[in-house]
This record gives sequence, structure tokens and C-alpha cells, in this order.
Amino acid sequence: MQFDELRFVCQEAALDILRQRGRPMPPTVVLPGPERTQLVTLPELPDEDEARHTVIAQLAHDRITAASIPCWGFVAEADLAGADGVVVVYGARRHAPHLTGAAFDDDGSLDEFVASEELDPTALPFLHPLQHAVDALPAMGDVFGDVDPKRGSDDPGGLPIVDS
Repeated sequence: MQFDELRFVCQEAALDILRQRGRPMPPTVVLPGPERTQLVTLPELPDEDEARHTVIAQLAHDRITAASIPCWGFVAEADLAGADGVVVVYGARRHAPHLTGAAFDDDGSLDEFVASEELDPTALPFLHPLQHAVDALPAMGDVFGDVDPKRGSDDPGGLPIVDS
């Protein structure tokens, strides 16, 4: 999987979550593994950044480090310039995290995602453990794996969603 494909997988994850769970969408960590992509929902994600950091750090240790997953994503509802929408953040080993988003339209569907941009290092500090976990993995180069977790699946039902 290449970095642009990671963006696509995370955006598709947002669409899958919306189809399967509806609104409000639970904050969800996207873990693209070599065999399949997992979506780990965080319905009890605390409001304070320090408490969020603790939850995300434990998830990073349990899921990313333990399984050597070299990339990650995060999906959550957000206020986008005064409109309800979804923010998607994604990162990978040796790649700075990037951010994109899409607003909800009048029908409750998502409009097109805006072009992604590099995430400011001071923004969303509770996500730092995800990037630290992938950066600490043994060198794997810039290619994350030969299997695209979104393609080649026989399951037409979308990505598996796991509640944390």
C-alpha cells in the first residue's frame, strides 16, 4: 500500500462507518493490516486531551506495536468551518500525518473530501501515540505491504468494525 492508497482506505472507512453506524459516528481508528483493515471504534473517547492521549497510547501499543502495523488512520465527526462534517487523519512510518475532511450534505451523506494537507504538529496531540508507534517499528521502507486491504476481499459488507 502506498501513502495515497492509505488516504483512500481511510476515506472509504469513513463512508463505511457512516453506512453501518449512521450518525453520530463514533471516533474510529483505522488499522490497515496486511490481511485486512480493522476499524476500532472508540465510543468512550474522553473529552480531555490528556485522557484521550492515554486511551490512544494503549490502543497503539495493543494494536499497532503488537501487530507491526506500519500505518494508521483516525475518523471522527467534526465542525468544519461551521458545518458538520468528518475529519480523516492518516499517517505512516516515515510519513508525516495528513488531514482531510468532508462536510455532510442535506441528505446526511458526505460531500467529496477536500485535498489532504500535512497535519500541523500541534494539532490533535492525542493522536501522536499512533504516529510514534509506527515510527518505532523496524524499517520497512515506504511500501507498507503487497496486499491492499480494500481490494481482493470476498466480503462485500465493508470493513469490519470492532468496538474497543
